[in-house]
Amino acid sequence: MYVRFAHISTEPVMGVKTPAQTKLFAIMNPNSLKQKSLSVKCSVGVHKNWPLGHGQYTLAGNLGPLVPYVSDAKQNGFDDVLWLLDDFVMEMTILNTFFVIQGRYGGIHLVTSVDNGCILPGVIRSSILELKDKIKQDTGMIVEERNISIHELIEAHKESRLIEAIGSSTSSHIQPINKIVYKDYKIELGTDGNSKYVSYLNNLVTDVMTGPDTYEWVTSLKL
Repeated sequence: MYVRFAHISTEPVMGVKTPAQTKLFAIMNPNSLKQKSLSVKCSVGVHKNWPLGHGQYTLAGNLGPLVPYVSDAKQNGFDDVLWLLDDFVMEMTILNTFFVIQGRYGGIHLVTSVDNGCILPGVIRSSILELKDKIKQDTGMIVEERNISIHELIEAHKESRLIEAIGSSTSSHIQPINKIVYKDYKIELGTDGNSKYVSYLNNLVTDVMTGPDTYEWVTSLKL
């Protein structure tokens, strides 16, 4: 069950002001996004969020202006947009992103963009960061939260060090990203639901949500 709270104005007149009456309600959805290999187009000249903005909040104003750009991407065969800011990777439209990169001097790194106010720090993203010690113990991967540019991804891809690209969202399974297009350059990975790290993270997150209350944020409901 996916629960999303919404808070809207019920004023009879539209305007930019503090409303005198509002409605708070919850949308309860038993469905989630199905897992599929995603093809994404990098934004060029259009930004989803910016420093000192409201990117860390779920606001209609953050998504509404993006509809034409996302629609254009889908009409051209892409599933979504990978939003950049000064060529640094931020997130997708409703998904946070992770990249599995082999270091030049060894070691596997699971990298996600830093929470600088320009991304929505989702629950699944936060859970993966909190589980970094277990992830390292299970797989040897080092989980990192840092700035990552599209040019770093391109260089890692050229050197065959970009292993997998991953999307995460509260309302979704762990999503594999198999193609990233930046201007004229294509990063093709072949990542799918059976890929090593996509499968591992999906099983890990599912176990946290449905398994025994091993973690503090899971509470058993006695019926």
